[in-house]
Amino acid sequence: MKQLLIFSGILLIFSNAFAQKSLPSPPVLPRNPDDNKVYYKEISQTDGVERAELMKRAMNWVHHYYKNPTGIINLSDSINGVIILKPQFVTYRVKDDIKVQASMIRYTLTLGFKDGGKYRYEIKDINLKADSYFPLEKLFDENDPNVADHYNTLSEADRTFQELIKGLKKGMDMPSEKIKKDEW
Repeated sequence: MKQLLIFSGILLIFSNAFAQKSLPSPPVLPRNPDDNKVYYKEISQTDGVERAELMKRAMNWVHHYYKNPTGIINLSDSINGVIILKPQFVTYRVKDDIKVQASMIRYTLTLGFKDGGKYRYEIKDINLKADSYFPLEKLFDENDPNVADHYNTLSEADRTFQELIKGLKKGMDMPSEKIKKDEW
């Protein structure tokens, strides 16, 4: 009986030592149905606001949200109601209990405006800063040996984009100029 217990204990230890780790599951990011690339897009309505006011609100948000807004503005067209930004941000991972930079994510943010309070944002062309173009979609490869780090980068990018969208919507609801009370 004693030998059976010892044998069972040894078998349990070795079975845990040689057990395969479960693969992490990829994060769910929105995709463009046409080309299956990661793509964020929404059309919103702010009633009673003209295109010029929407552009002012967007520029106020850009100057508040980004550290170097003039360096990332690619196009600001008030006639057609379009702002195109080419920003980037850093993602991190933990290696040996130390937080280290994982990647630099670049993307294109296109803001479009119409009279009547309608505006739209598109986050597209998301890629990693590298020697050549490296689309974000390559990080979904589950056969890559660094799959856990890649999925962490994807999750962190999604969190950053969700925070950006939340901040943009809040900024688009704020008037571009503070309304002064009529004081006598």
